[in-house]
Formats: sequence, C-alpha cells, structure tokens
Amino acid sequence: MIRTLLLLTALLLPTTALAVPAGVPLWEDAATGMDQEEVLARFPEARALAPDEGDQPKRPEQGKERVRIPEVEIAGERYRAGFYFLEGALARVVLEMPRAEGMPFSRGLKLTEEVRDALTQTYGEPASKDSSGKGYMVEWRDGPTVIRLVVLTQTYKVKKFEIIYEAAPQD
Repeated sequence: MIRTLLLLTALLLPTTALAVPAGVPLWEDAATGMDQEEVLARFPEARALAPDEGDQPKRPEQGKERVRIPEVEIAGERYRAGFYFLEGALARVVLEMPRAEGMPFSRGLKLTEEVRDALTQTYGEPASKDSSGKGYMVEWRDGPTVIRLVVLTQTYKVKKFEIIYEAAPQD
C-alpha cells in the first residue's frame, strides 16, 4: 500500500512540478499566473506572438514566449521584453538587450557592471554570483521573486544579455 502511494506520488510529481505559483510579482506590473489577455491589457505596447514565433527555451519548465514588447527603454538602454507562459499562465519575463549580441567582451563587461550596479541599487546585494569562461550570472531575491542578470559570451564577444524575472523555487 505504501509502495503504491509512493509510486503514484513519484509519477504525479513531474506534472505538478511545472505549476507556477500565482501572484508573484515579476517585472513592472506583470505577475505569475496572469493569462495572455491580462498581459496584453496591462501592456498596451505588447503584441501576441504567432505559435511559430518567439524564443522557445530548451527546458519546458521555462515556458514558451507568447507575448512580446518589441522595444522598451530602461535606464537609457533598449530591451525586448518577452513574456513566457507555462500551461496558459505567465511564468517569467525576460528582458533581452539585442544590441549587446556580438559586442566585444570589454564593452560587454562594462555594460554588465553598469546593469549589475543598477540592479543592486534596486534589489540590494546579490544572493549569488557566478562567472566562468562561458559567461556571468548574478541573482537577486526580492521576496518571492528571483531576478537574474545573465550574460553569455563566446569567443570574446557577448552572445546573450538578459535580465530574467521569475518566481523563486518553492521548497
């Protein structure tokens, strides 16, 4: 009996593990659990993406980009805001800086420091930092929200520059 319950629990975990808690503040007025129509109403400059458009993360738990603001200015820099949905509910917001792609490493490093410092002023000291030959990641916690600055590099150039807002993992 106990073995059966454990087996059933193990089988159910993968489907329930993808669930995102509702109401976690993300970027601006976005919050986890919002549906696509709510996001479009909250951000009039946003547009819905066709099913074959948008960035699709390699891991399903990151959701699929269904809504995008093509250009938003933050602290003098232009970003593209992608809204990622999981099972119809907003799971994360990714701010991507397209102009950083292909930027020489030295300029990318300066830009990374500026953005990191601005995020630190907003969210306090980072919860973690990690750097390697492949890039740099800094993570902040703001209550139930995780904010990540992710800069990927390849052959001395910036490959990707993102700020990611998502719910903190539940224990």
